[in-house]
Amino acid sequence: MISYASFSFFLLFFGITALIYCIMPQKIRWIVLLLGSYAFYFVSSKGNVIPLIIVSLLVWGFGLWIQKMNENMKLKRKNASSKEEKKTIRAKYNQYKRRILTLGVVLVVLILLFCKYINFFIDTLNIIPALNIKELSVIQPLGISFFVLEGISYIADVYYGKIEAEKNPLKISLYLSFMLTVVEGPIARYSQLGTQLCECKYNNLEDISKGYIRVVWGLFKKVVIADRAVLVVSAVFDNHENYSGIPVAVAILFYTLQLYCEFSGVMDIMCGLGRMLGIELPENFNQPFFAKSINEFWQRWHISLGSFLRDYIFYPVSLSSGIKNISAKTKEKFNPYYANLIPTSVALFFVWFTNGFWHGSGWKYITYGLYYYFLMMLGLFFKPLTDKLCDKLKINRESKGFGFFAVLRTTVIVNIGMLIFRADTLKTALNMFSSMFSRGDFSVLIPGGENSIDINFYDYAVIIVGFFIILLVGIFKEKKVDIIQKIYNLPFALKFVLYLAAIFVIIIMGAYGEGYGVVDLIYANF
Repeated sequence: MISYASFSFFLLFFGITALIYCIMPQKIRWIVLLLGSYAFYFVSSKGNVIPLIIVSLLVWGFGLWIQKMNENMKLKRKNASSKEEKKTIRAKYNQYKRRILTLGVVLVVLILLFCKYINFFIDTLNIIPALNIKELSVIQPLGISFFVLEGISYIADVYYGKIEAEKNPLKISLYLSFMLTVVEGPIARYSQLGTQLCECKYNNLEDISKGYIRVVWGLFKKVVIADRAVLVVSAVFDNHENYSGIPVAVAILFYTLQLYCEFSGVMDIMCGLGRMLGIELPENFNQPFFAKSINEFWQRWHISLGSFLRDYIFYPVSLSSGIKNISAKTKEKFNPYYANLIPTSVALFFVWFTNGFWHGSGWKYITYGLYYYFLMMLGLFFKPLTDKLCDKLKINRESKGFGFFAVLRTTVIVNIGMLIFRADTLKTALNMFSSMFSRGDFSVLIPGGENSIDINFYDYAVIIVGFFIILLVGIFKEKKVDIIQKIYNLPFALKFVLYLAAIFVIIIMGAYGEGYGVVDLIYANF
């Protein structure tokens, strides 16, 4: 695909689209975005646009169908002669709407399952020797995991009455195919993004200036840091049997840094470019490595996925009749804390299973999701005991010392999760984890040696300095300091110099050219 950090994207796709967008009348700006988005998607996906078109039509059609049911229900209830008749009408139409919602979601999900997971299901079934089913040659559509979830959220929001269905199928298609969100998210709701794409409000110099700052910051994280960290990551993970001890631990830390800088960096670029067009995208990261618990980490990391799982998996499952029955039975046998926790843990299982399964077609991804589920449940089930222990030992959990310990503990847990996520298989992840505790050859990390990793001291220096810059910016953000606003408020001459200096830093220090390979976006595969 065409990388969001490439000159091709900035000049040929976003650049041309933005130029035409700015000179066109407001009423037809959305058409410019639609054409530009489909041109970008067509080239990036090598023409594989049929699944996107089918999902767009299904989402549009089921949204209108549910909207029609809503309107018919209101009309019949208005003409009803009694409260009982109104209740009967509501119950009847709610049943119709649930069936339509279920059918729409199932059809959209089936497209996702077929395009992304069919061969995983075949491999799983082939555990039975007698079956021997051949794998299918299916090309996974670019960004299907993102635009399918957006489509589901749209149908569900129409069902719940949060939004009204869009009558124009092309506008739904723009919402799902928008070039700044279709490949890596964020997973935006129609109320967050769709309405902005249709309205196409005019931008101003402040939007362009602040958007530029955000884009440069994202490029710094992506091409200066992430694309350098991959040198260590690829060398160790791709030849893991040759490494042990500290080099493996360093590779895991570097992968966490790579993934965060790449994913959050791309989100910064997308949010910045959106701001330059006058479009505000939802945030996807909020300094996740300042989190003091796994639950808080996932409230700060991939925020749009977490909010989707909460609103469209956790809440519906929690309110289902089955969970209500479990809740009623637990209240009879357990104290209030565990009576509430047990049904919650059942609902959370579906959330974390879906989280893992969404990330990829393999058992390692399911394990990745359930790893966090197990640790979170462990913490919640033992919380009353840990609370008593802390009180008995007079441990102040509000102190800075305990807060630092909690952040460090969460970071270690997350890095182990990243090992599962990055390793080729679960077996590889287990082998690499165990190899960390054996004696390894530290010298492979030192440039210039006979068997050393292909990375030099300059790359290490840039990564380390870049890490501390990100850390410093994160500390300011945690203290609610609006850095972008402060830069924007600088005198014009100083601001202009900073803007030029920032882009020169990216050009000079970016990890591209001789000695560096082209690094594909990690989340573009989802």
